[in-house]
Amino acid sequence: MNRTVNKRVLVLFLLFGIFFAAFLLQLYFIQLVNADSYRTDSAVSSFSVKIDAPRGEILDKSGNALVFNEQVLTIEFNALSFPDEDEEINTVIHRLIGKLTENGEEWVDTLPIIFDENGNPIYKEDEVAAVKYLKSKEMCAVNDYATAKDCLDVLIEKYALESFSVQDARNIASVRYNMHKMYFSVSYPYTFAQDVSVTTVAIIKENSALYPGVDSSVSSERKYSGDGTAASHILGVVGAISAEEYEAEKKKTDEALSDKNITPEGKLAIENKAYGLNDKIGKNGIESSMESFLRGSSGIKTLSVTSADEILESYSLIPKAGETVFLTVDLDLQEIADKSLMNQIMAVTEEEALASGLTPAGAVVVQDVNTGAVLAVSSYPNFSLSTYFEDYNTLAADPGKPLWNRAVQSTYSPGSTMKPVIAIAALEEGIIDASSTIYCTGQYEYIDQVFACFNKTAHGLITVEQALQHSCNIYFFELARQLGIDKMNTYSSLFGLGQKTGIEISESAGILAGLAYRDSLGLGWKAGETLLAAIGQSDNSFTPLQLNNYCATIANGGTRYVPYLIEKVVSADYNSISFTHSPEIAVETNVSKSTLDTVKRGMYLVANEGSCKPYLGSLKYDVACKTGTAEKTLVVDDRIVEGTDGFLIAFGPYEDPEIAITVVIENAGSGSSTAQVAADIFQYYFSTLDTAAEIKPDNTVIW
Repeated sequence: MNRTVNKRVLVLFLLFGIFFAAFLLQLYFIQLVNADSYRTDSAVSSFSVKIDAPRGEILDKSGNALVFNEQVLTIEFNALSFPDEDEEINTVIHRLIGKLTENGEEWVDTLPIIFDENGNPIYKEDEVAAVKYLKSKEMCAVNDYATAKDCLDVLIEKYALESFSVQDARNIASVRYNMHKMYFSVSYPYTFAQDVSVTTVAIIKENSALYPGVDSSVSSERKYSGDGTAASHILGVVGAISAEEYEAEKKKTDEALSDKNITPEGKLAIENKAYGLNDKIGKNGIESSMESFLRGSSGIKTLSVTSADEILESYSLIPKAGETVFLTVDLDLQEIADKSLMNQIMAVTEEEALASGLTPAGAVVVQDVNTGAVLAVSSYPNFSLSTYFEDYNTLAADPGKPLWNRAVQSTYSPGSTMKPVIAIAALEEGIIDASSTIYCTGQYEYIDQVFACFNKTAHGLITVEQALQHSCNIYFFELARQLGIDKMNTYSSLFGLGQKTGIEISESAGILAGLAYRDSLGLGWKAGETLLAAIGQSDNSFTPLQLNNYCATIANGGTRYVPYLIEKVVSADYNSISFTHSPEIAVETNVSKSTLDTVKRGMYLVANEGSCKPYLGSLKYDVACKTGTAEKTLVVDDRIVEGTDGFLIAFGPYEDPEIAITVVIENAGSGSSTAQVAADIFQYYFSTLDTAAEIKPDNTVIW
């Protein structure tokens, strides 16, 4: 029996030893080998937060920054530790507003309610969408007739703000209204203020007990070259995504994710490109057209709260910065064009235009004739991208429409700049040759109408070159009579007039006068309209970009290119190229060299012996041009006002063309008054020709 007891004791001790060894081994793995894993497991909860990627930069052709990012400090609300009781929430927000106001800094204030001079709540003007949301069931749940006071009263009650002054209550309500609108949560931190000072952030950090859940972070903000006016009409802006834009982007994402052949990596890439309700998006211009390149891919940060209320952060995916977009624009040339256009507009139209109620305005386009690359686009009145959002209401209400890009969106009757293509049509159809003459008496009788020559001048017996030089209407009336509107339009279409060019930003199509357009209006075509169409009147209406591309096509020997603004796209680290633009031919006109040489010779005479000689005749290299004027009748303040727009299309150097320039000045009085702008641009461009091959400009990226 003793032997049996001893066996049992031995077995018991052996089992105890095995269990104890297993316990020590498990403890070893828990505390040392798998410590990180168990720390994570000790978290009470964890959440994923999307981290936006820095947006790509936009540079000019030589690498000079047009749009770049600047790091700024941001104050954010973190839902993990932000108060959840009304009283404490309101207290924290009130303290923050007071501190920023004290330091002269702004906070995000989107509530569409302000106070009038008598202290009465009123809705902000031009905030229709915001007011509609404020009244909606999601927010105030009031009827369409509710006043601003009605809505403010609802917000004060909803957010328990009765103990605050009306002004303070309104400000706190603005923050809470926007927090709700922006879906404030752990996954969607709320941005309370942007671009705040280090001093303000330091005060908040030092007094963190007074500001629970209030954090600071570093974000990027769009900045612009100089004062922000250079190429502002083509660069565009970035703004908060609208409900419509969000739904459109969500639909694209859902369609991409529905692909049954999608790989896990592809799915992740699509998801990281998807838009959130708080995201920003390119609204117009290059910012919009190159959105997919500029935006980058978001990252994912995981926030974990441990049982000890400790917040742990880790990145499961690092954000990928947006790519860098190089434009064809030359920043120096752009600034020359901007300045010269503004100065000339003020010189020739300000007094006359303002007296008549017309707004001084105009546009310039400069292109490489051998590729279609756009080197400069100017539109006046201009605006600054740096203050776009602050100035928006003023800009939108300005009768001069400074936000409108006249270079690609406005259409004009081109006047006599139409004459070169009519000459081309007549020469190609064999109606005339370079030596053919027509006698100009100053008047032209056609059916039962009498048409006058430009300035009612009798030019006598002249050739087509001389007709271009003197802008003789009679010569082109006769060509129009023999050609007919259909044949005229065949050649006009060949050179891209009255149709979109294909440039990467929004543009107007314009109108090519003729039977097709009149039929679309249910109107007829009168024979006399054909004559007027030949001198750029009737219904003809083209953008400055169309006119410039047409001029470039003449200059380069008959190849019409698709104008473009994007030169290339490279990765943020410059290690790879995503896209490089190759010149794209829209149409080979196949117009004979002899025809184009004749027309170009006539344009040479305009620049060197005609009305533009004082401006263009003494440049370093010879150039060629054609002027135009077009009369218009407008209604201004219930008054009928007569105006005359001035046009100029030009190219140079004459012997070996490189650039084409189009200048439009509204209410200029004559086409030759625009020539000084072209002269300034040519003078700058020609000054760079001799040194371009020897000296690389600053900030040039070499591939």
